[in-house]
Amino acid sequence: MREPRDGSLHHICRRSQFHNTPWVVLAHRPRYPLPSVPADNESHPEVQETRLKGDARLQSGIDFIGDVHGHASQLRTLLDRLGYRPVDGAMVHSERRVVFLGDYVDRGPEIRQTLEIVRTMVEAGNATALMGNHEYNAIAWFTPRPDRPNESCRRHTEIRRRLITPTLEALGDELENWLAWMSQLPLWFDSGSARAVHAAWDPGSIRHIRDLLGGADHGLGRSRMQATCKPGSQASHAIHQLLKGREIPLPAGMSLRDPEGSHRSHIRARWFESPVGRTYRDYAFTRDDSFPDDPIPAEVVPKDFVPYAASEPPVFVGHYWMRGDRPSRLARNVACLDWSVARGGPIVAYRFDGESEIDDAKFVTA
Repeated sequence: MREPRDGSLHHICRRSQFHNTPWVVLAHRPRYPLPSVPADNESHPEVQETRLKGDARLQSGIDFIGDVHGHASQLRTLLDRLGYRPVDGAMVHSERRVVFLGDYVDRGPEIRQTLEIVRTMVEAGNATALMGNHEYNAIAWFTPRPDRPNESCRRHTEIRRRLITPTLEALGDELENWLAWMSQLPLWFDSGSARAVHAAWDPGSIRHIRDLLGGADHGLGRSRMQATCKPGSQASHAIHQLLKGREIPLPAGMSLRDPEGSHRSHIRARWFESPVGRTYRDYAFTRDDSFPDDPIPAEVVPKDFVPYAASEPPVFVGHYWMRGDRPSRLARNVACLDWSVARGGPIVAYRFDGESEIDDAKFVTA
């Protein structure tokens, strides 16, 4: 039978057999109703976001929480330490709200449970959940490329297959439902007094994605996903900046091996600082003696690059696998809340109460 080519997630999941992923089963009796996504790409998280922005507690009283990666038990412990209690199936605080920074799936043993905690809090109006690169990658795994419809937006390598398999197995026959929900997650958060994004706050990328969404701040939804994974496109570049961060290419012929075994020809850059006069080693987000101690040539730095100014509101990110005995800020107004939970580190939160400068005493871990 000829498959429909409408780009819907139903179509995408049915095509999974082409992509040699036989564990994918369509959701026929989902635990959660499929969210409605109108053609103009309005989405449920946008409604949540609008409702929360009208809440004065979102100017302060925000608990930002970093990467979880399927570690639901640690997340429950963290929420308990932050004073959240179960009410009607969702974790609730009478005076505070959570902003999750993305990366709920992959790597951990409790992927479904993690998503359920996050989703119930969002749907109860107690949290905003941002998209991380791992949620984006999960959707891209099943999304046909716009220029090559017989290939998916995320190339199916063996390393990537090993990474995503636990997520696909955990979600089972509710996979389509969860992919639809993930596709609607907003990409950034801005209350005026604080900001959050999974990897890097880049105003140009935010403007481009907002234009793609018709001036809105909600998630991509199904209809815009393909536009962002066209190689070399401005939309693809914008998503990369927001969800994976700014990168600086290594010297020609040099590559580094990441924890998944992939070879990388770039460093993750400290986008909130200027690269002028810096070496690859000291400008890398997580410093490593294996990085070259050579100066970064001016020609590899994008001409439009502007560091995050000290006068801007505090911004919170995840993504970067930080290491150390205890979390601390990266700059007076920049903090990373990913402290390597998938490698035995803690899940990290920051308790924001309207301050203009991040206070190291306000990190909470579990």
